[in-house]
Amino acid sequence: MRGKQPREREKYFIRLGGGTLVEVGREIYLEWYRSERRERYQRECDRKHGVCSINKLHEKGYYPEKSNYLKDTTLETVLKDECRDRLENALKKLPEQEKRLVRLLYFEDMTVKKTAEIFGCSRKTIQNRREKVLEKIRKMMSETSP
Repeated sequence: MRGKQPREREKYFIRLGGGTLVEVGREIYLEWYRSERRERYQRECDRKHGVCSINKLHEKGYYPEKSNYLKDTTLETVLKDECRDRLENALKKLPEQEKRLVRLLYFEDMTVKKTAEIFGCSRKTIQNRREKVLEKIRKMMSETSP
């Protein structure tokens, strides 16, 4: 833990929401207050940068109810399916090496660095290839659009 370490004690207590004190071990005590400091720091950063949560927006009436923006209409479902089909068709048309690159980066959540090691080239080369492949996929998908 960075910063000032609390002195050793015989017993450690944390105060719960209702003000109740609960006896805990030293590790739990340190982690409890460390996470509390992290939350406080995050709230201060949010305030400083003007970040607001969705819950706050709901409370102030600036954001529609969750049920309104989570509804998936039939039209949206059809469009998503159509888009997915166009993407699958575009991926099938790619050369094997480009398919492998897309699979590693987007379906297996591989990092650019790890993918570069697998391909035996630099990260910049992988980034350039990725951009070219994505542009190629965009073109193929726009050609097949209705």
